[in-house]
Amino acid sequence: MGHHPDLPANKAKLLKQQQGKCAKCGLYFKDGDLLEIDHIIPKSQGGKDEYKNMQLLHRHCHDQKTAEDSSAARGTHDKNQIIEELDESKGSRPVLKTSEKGDELA
Repeated sequence: MGHHPDLPANKAKLLKQQQGKCAKCGLYFKDGDLLEIDHIIPKSQGGKDEYKNMQLLHRHCHDQKTAEDSSAARGTHDKNQIIEELDESKGSRPVLKTSEKGDELA
C-alpha cells in the first residue's frame, strides 16, 4: 500500500494515511482505479495547498464532490441536481429540419 513505482509520492502518502480507502465513498482503491487528489476545502473557497487539506478520491467521487462544492458555493444545496457544462471542444451543431413529410431533410 503506497509503494507502487508509478505512484507519485504525494498520492502514496495520502493512500497510506487513508489506509487504502477513498475518503468519499469509503471503498478500497483497486488496481486500475483512477485516483485524484482533492482539496477538502477547495482552493477557490480559501482552502490551502497542504496535506491536511488534501484527500485521495476515486475520479468519479472527485467529480461528484466537485459538483457538490460548486453547488454549495452558489448557495444551491440540491445534491441531486445535474450540472451540465458546455464542452467547447465539441462546438455547436445546427439543428436539422425535416420536410413536411417528416422523413426527408429539407
